[in-house]
Amino acid sequence: MYRATTYCLIRLLLPVFIVAGCERQQHLVEQHLLEFGTIIEITMITDNLTQAERLLTEIEQQLRIQRNQWHAWEDSDLTRFNEALDGGASAELPASLTHLLKLSRHYHEASGGLFNPALGKLVAAHGFHGSEPDMDAIAEIKRDIPGMQDLSVEANIAVSSNPHLQIDLGGIAKGYALDLLGDYLDKNGIDHYIINAGGDMVTSGNRFGRPWRIGIQNPFAPGVVASLEIEGKQSLFTSGNYHRRYWRGEDLAHHIIDPRNGEASSGQSSATVLSSDPVLADVAATALMIDGLRSYHGLASSLQIEDYLLISEQREIIMSRSMANKIEITAPWPISIVD
Repeated sequence: MYRATTYCLIRLLLPVFIVAGCERQQHLVEQHLLEFGTIIEITMITDNLTQAERLLTEIEQQLRIQRNQWHAWEDSDLTRFNEALDGGASAELPASLTHLLKLSRHYHEASGGLFNPALGKLVAAHGFHGSEPDMDAIAEIKRDIPGMQDLSVEANIAVSSNPHLQIDLGGIAKGYALDLLGDYLDKNGIDHYIINAGGDMVTSGNRFGRPWRIGIQNPFAPGVVASLEIEGKQSLFTSGNYHRRYWRGEDLAHHIIDPRNGEASSGQSSATVLSSDPVLADVAATALMIDGLRSYHGLASSLQIEDYLLISEQREIIMSRSMANKIEITAPWPISIVD
């Protein structure tokens, strides 16, 4: 069940608020859903609670469909596609994956290969597809690390030239899903909303005339290190080493794999990108998390992003000047602003 509140909070009748003597009152409606391995919080402002309930029900159905299409290791269109590719066989590309793979190939090239959805087998070998780490498999794949250039698609038939290639859309699917949900709310006349998927957000409009205020998570401890106010159509995505991780001896293993060496990325603890395009924000945050401290100028240029913030493993903040003009830093850490 969703929760709805009104701006003037006059009268409560479960399960929603009804306002007496105040027609077309604006309501703040919230829904929490569990999909894509995270809590998705949908907040919208509307004067039509009946429509809001319908939209939230349909969004839940859409998310369930997307999960059945894109999940990386449970039964889905993606896992069946990967199974068909395995062993050098050709596979018919399902419609549910066509555009995502097209975008993935584009951003793989634009990021110089840092964004690499072809690493599904390697991610699984590291233990992030619900299984234990397999050091022998990691060593084997690292001898011939696959990339999106190893997947060819012609007339909707895909062939892999690398036996280690397996598609994992974890670095782009959330942005793509939130983009579709935002478009859905737009088309249904919802002008003011925020969709928060585990700290990755898409916003529209404002909160009763005031900007949406968003925090950036501290990668080392509970709480936030910065906050910013957002109005209009924006997306804020963060990639970090603090969600899916474990210790392998003295080394931290996490799910963001550097495709150049096959190991968890190092140097960065988190990377945050602000963009009007949620797919780009998702991809760029992943690429910056892999090599942002060394390559932020090149990545920002090739991916065409202006607003980004990096937090190093030594608790240093590096951010673009454009982002610095929008954000309030609360952590007492050294800050570098780059042009």
